[in-house]
Amino acid sequence: MEFLKLSEFKDVFDKNIRVFFENLELGNHLKNPLFYYIANGGKRLRPWIIYNFGQIVSANKKILMDIAIAVEILHSSSLIHDDLPALDNAKLRRGGLANHLKFGEYKALLAGDYGFTLPLQIVANLDNINEGNKLLLMDYFIKTILKLFQGEMEDLIFEKEDREVSEKEILEMYSKKTGAVFGFCFASPFLMIGEVQLAKEMNIIGTDFGVSFQIFDDLKDLFTTEEEIGKETNKDVNKKTLLNFYNFQETQIIADNIYRNVLQKLEELNLKELSQILKEVRKTVETS
Repeated sequence: MEFLKLSEFKDVFDKNIRVFFENLELGNHLKNPLFYYIANGGKRLRPWIIYNFGQIVSANKKILMDIAIAVEILHSSSLIHDDLPALDNAKLRRGGLANHLKFGEYKALLAGDYGFTLPLQIVANLDNINEGNKLLLMDYFIKTILKLFQGEMEDLIFEKEDREVSEKEILEMYSKKTGAVFGFCFASPFLMIGEVQLAKEMNIIGTDFGVSFQIFDDLKDLFTTEEEIGKETNKDVNKKTLLNFYNFQETQIIADNIYRNVLQKLEELNLKELSQILKEVRKTVETS
């Protein structure tokens, strides 16, 4: 099995997604804002998970890369919409101007819309994969996108309507807003080969991983600078997070426990290799 470190994979992935956009038949009014955040960087953690988890089942590397590209476009498009004035009204993202400030609000909005649809076309056009397994992938992917929208809506309603929410509601919102995409990343290599039951379990584990990721993201917003993370800090002070219920240390313990539980569940499924590679990116999840 050929596992790539995150830094190694990032170089390979960035070349592949750049070629994808170079070959994409799309006018620059959509292509440029859609590619802007991708070109400006990002951890590539979601694609990295798909690619490395796929090595466990000796999945086709070209298909893994195509799915990884689809997920990164989806993720980037969600950031475009997140930053819009009607939502988070962000000024910075990945060290540069927010998309709507760089290209204009209407272009950012439509590029984001396009970027939610294009990944579905990528998955639908996958070659050299069992048609039944492709349908499973499509079904999971569509449900992932729908959950993402639901989570974003709940997050905004909690904040903008200043609703009183419970800890349970916040964790459920995290599981949709951030956890759903990670759940798909964990499950997709197993869906490719028709391992449906294992894919279901991996989806649950991946969703939990995403919840821990979101909690760490809330924590670092408090103590990192704009230069360190490439976006405005302390913009989440009015958002409903676990920090409404717990102090910093208590919240960190919750995130730690969820992360450790993810690793334990992988080991219980005899997937110690996957547990190990997630241990290696723990620092990335916490700090970048």
